[in-house]
Amino acid sequence: MRFGFGGNWLRGLLWALAMVVWIAILSLPALGLLLAVRGELRWQPGEHRAYRVWVVMEQEERGLGWETRRAVSRSMERVCLQTTVGFWLWREQGQQTGSSFCECYRQRPGAEMKYLGACAEIEPG
Repeated sequence: MRFGFGGNWLRGLLWALAMVVWIAILSLPALGLLLAVRGELRWQPGEHRAYRVWVVMEQEERGLGWETRRAVSRSMERVCLQTTVGFWLWREQGQQTGSSFCECYRQRPGAEMKYLGACAEIEPG
């Protein structure tokens, strides 16, 4: 089987992979500019899954913060979300730390979710 790359299919696959990597590298400055202008980038691929990156511009700290959120437990009336937050600081006063916590919410159709408490308080075990 021959592709339009003048060689076998493996060479064509490697060229296609190299092009995808090259486009990803070229898009990094555009993403950096978008982050600098907007202050944060968000992506929510599902109802209970979200990703966020933001710029930290405090008096004594400069860098990036990131957050991921995913459902760890789900039922018809309740969902528990695990949130992980971290920082990449290039100018800092204190120690770089991250945090991870779990919170449960009551789901109501057509309304916002109601906060129930931390997962350890809600779920036994």
